[in-house]
Amino acid sequence: MTRRFWAHVALATIGAAALLWALTLAAAPTITCRDVVMAPGDVCVNAQGSRQQTYAERFEAAQQARPLIGGVGALVAGFGVALAIVEVRRAGSSGRTRPAHPAAE
Repeated sequence: MTRRFWAHVALATIGAAALLWALTLAAAPTITCRDVVMAPGDVCVNAQGSRQQTYAERFEAAQQARPLIGGVGALVAGFGVALAIVEVRRAGSSGRTRPAHPAAE
């Protein structure tokens, strides 16, 4: 297997990891405000004090990102698999094409 093949496998693995994350770990995210874990009812105020978000708003924003991350992950995984398949087929051929008709004797 070539280095290019393994790069395509790595790309597919990264995409699959993003998809799995969106389906599993992101289902129950830990909501934080500047590295402090929030609980329902908490409010997060930005450093300038000009904007605030409730726990529910931050949770909803995290949930809305899941389909996008999962979709992009699935596309990246599929693209990596397709590239790996093409690489295997390309590496398996000698680079020469067969003649359309066998040589006459």
